[in-house]
Amino acid sequence: MSRFLKVFLRESLEGKIHLAAFGKHPAWDDHIDDLGLNTESLVLTKKLLYSQGIAGQLARGAWDQIERSGNAIEFNHRFCWSRQNQAIAGAVWASTDRKGRTRFPMIVCGQVGVDGPKAIDLLLRPIDELGVLSRSVKTQNEFRELYNRVYGELYRRTLQPPANQPTFQLTESEQNSILPSLVAISASIRAKQYRVTNGSHFRLISTLSRTRDTLCLWIAYLAAQGLSSSPPFLAITTNGKNWVDLIIGEPVDKDFFCLRANQTALPPTWLSVAETDRAKLESAARSFLEEGRRGQTGLRTQNRSWWASLFGR
Repeated sequence: MSRFLKVFLRESLEGKIHLAAFGKHPAWDDHIDDLGLNTESLVLTKKLLYSQGIAGQLARGAWDQIERSGNAIEFNHRFCWSRQNQAIAGAVWASTDRKGRTRFPMIVCGQVGVDGPKAIDLLLRPIDELGVLSRSVKTQNEFRELYNRVYGELYRRTLQPPANQPTFQLTESEQNSILPSLVAISASIRAKQYRVTNGSHFRLISTLSRTRDTLCLWIAYLAAQGLSSSPPFLAITTNGKNWVDLIIGEPVDKDFFCLRANQTALPPTWLSVAETDRAKLESAARSFLEEGRRGQTGLRTQNRSWWASLFGR
């Protein structure tokens, strides 16, 4: 088992929240002096997402061709990396350093000892506010003061974490539009079972207009599959785009090609569904969506016995 699968999102946080910032900002000549990388999971997040993922794409010139063809998108993402009752949620923004170089983004993310949907509700709004305010920051000290202010706000919020799972409302049209993607990913998970250590990347159509709802839904839905290996799940949304990128298990460098690729450069993943399974999978997915739509119990991410019993697992 790799170090990532062994330790990622499995620290003892003792009720603390950790906020990290890294990447590029105009107050620095080059990369930001890392802030808040105080857990191994956050160190691994920077390594896999930034130092290997983004830097690896740039070193190989993976994005050069799609930039020339007009099929590259800007960094403007929200993400949640979740594993059981711990999660990292954050944002990736296009940025620059003091010398005007624009190839690398700025990333801010927080780690907290709650499941993915709760982490999304707890972390994303303050992190987005930090991103907006950081645009007017001119010096490194001003950036650190802003970081410390947001960190303090998050700390106060964790003193009274939400007791209930976040809920959301989907229209009937939204339910129908997202159902094929839910069924497809369930079929793939059922077929593979993810007993191997290698992760898998999927790009799926997700027509929900609200970033928060998209992340909450997909993180909760992946957790609801009840995989015995309990791999980490990463969901990435792109502002203004109708897809979601999902990584199950340990990512490899090429998985992060998705960060700058539009649907022409990286089309949605084609996943086949056996007709013998389709009806059961669709029924289970509809039950999941209906539970969220009613707002009675929220999107539970644990102990979904109806799913485990669906195929006698």
